[in-house]
Amino acid sequence: CPEAPDRLDGAACMTIKKPNANPIVALLLTWFVFGSGHVIVNGQQKKWIMILVGSIIGSIACCLPGMVIGILSIVDAYKTAQKLQSGREIGEHEFSVEPLYKIMKYIYKDATYAP
Repeated sequence: CPEAPDRLDGAACMTIKKPNANPIVALLLTWFVFGSGHVIVNGQQKKWIMILVGSIIGSIACCLPGMVIGILSIVDAYKTAQKLQSGREIGEHEFSVEPLYKIMKYIYKDATYAP
């Protein structure tokens, strides 16, 4: 795997291809239904769980970090769905918004970034 050649479990190698992904649906589901656009539209279940955990931790620590993660997550779900809609394959752990990737990398070690 180019992302993590030392991984033996293949987790970093899973790719997702969904040309029918709808960026608007991903955005709306992420905004209104606990970030579920990541899993329902984009197929990134572990990423969704880690963003949800990060948002909860950020909200408990201080409201602002949780809100920032939530807003960046909405943008990320939209941009990821755009990639899928254009026919690109994405990694299960791939982030499309660099600031969100940098924040989440602290708790989500498998995270990767691809613009």
